[in-house]
Amino acid sequence: MCNIICNLLDILSGWLSEWQFWVALMPAASSVAAVCKYRDSKRQQEFDNYHNLIAWINRSKTGGSISLQVQQAAIFELRNYKRYKDLTIKLLKPWADKTIHNLKELEQLEAINKLADSAKDTLSTLERK
Repeated sequence: MCNIICNLLDILSGWLSEWQFWVALMPAASSVAAVCKYRDSKRQQEFDNYHNLIAWINRSKTGGSISLQVQQAAIFELRNYKRYKDLTIKLLKPWADKTIHNLKELEQLEAINKLADSAKDTLSTLERK
């Protein structure tokens, strides 16, 4: 009978020591979960901020009005997002090339408009004489 009780006590003590291990492990697991949640929220915030910068840069394309200074600041800030380096390069190269092309076209349009205005002024002057 004593033998059975000793065996039961051994089993109970083994179960309690194993249970204590899991109970002791719970705060550590909770801490790991909190760190993962914090990291995920930081990544989501970084994702949102990055995409907001891209939207600011492209806002003038969608008919929105945005100042050149805001676009310059947004482009400057893109260098802080190392995780998106490859994507930023893929997005900025064609955007920069197109913007330079558009600026050249704009300069040409302004020059053509000035030329047309000069022609209209000359015509109105000639027609008055």
